[in-house]
Amino acid sequence: MNMRPHAVYIIAQDGRNAFSKIFSTKAPNEDLVSAMLVAMQNFVKEVTGTYFSELTAGPIQFSSEKAGPFYVVLVSTRSKLALEKVKHLGILFMRRYKTLIENWKGETIHFEDFEKDIEDVLGEFNEALRIDPKKPLDATSLIFLEKDIQPVARLILRKRELSPFDVSNALNMDINNAISKLERLFSMGHLGKYEENNETYYFVQ
Repeated sequence: MNMRPHAVYIIAQDGRNAFSKIFSTKAPNEDLVSAMLVAMQNFVKEVTGTYFSELTAGPIQFSSEKAGPFYVVLVSTRSKLALEKVKHLGILFMRRYKTLIENWKGETIHFEDFEKDIEDVLGEFNEALRIDPKKPLDATSLIFLEKDIQPVARLILRKRELSPFDVSNALNMDINNAISKLERLFSMGHLGKYEENNETYYFVQ
């Protein structure tokens, strides 16, 4: 599934926000993210002796990589790719700031140069027009859909987010037919959509 980043945060172990790079209006407040992260990390460390690396809440995924006395946190849509990306960001962060943070005593460090690494790993994402679904697509509403669009509806209900190309490949369907069926579900309010890198993606709540 395509991964869409919402934000990258650098958060100190004591909960201070050291840096943020926002990609989307869906990005959660950085103070809420840091409070959640510190509480969750302390709990997981107490119970398991390790640190948590992934947390999902609805369509949002929080992926975390420890980097010295900091955490690199990637907030994105749900995707297996997110863990790979945040690990890469953690490596680049340590490579760039190792000498500054190995004897860190809590002083302010300016991490603006890390933006270049973030763009190298995640690319440049510009927030395009995003239209959210008006009503849920679930097992109950699926029953009342016309039969010819039910296979598309079931597929996107499982995958959460797809492009017409994804639907065409998965269902062995002509691309124009896939677009037509997705647009019908969109016009009914069951799907939202947005554009990214000149491609349209459809998603459910």
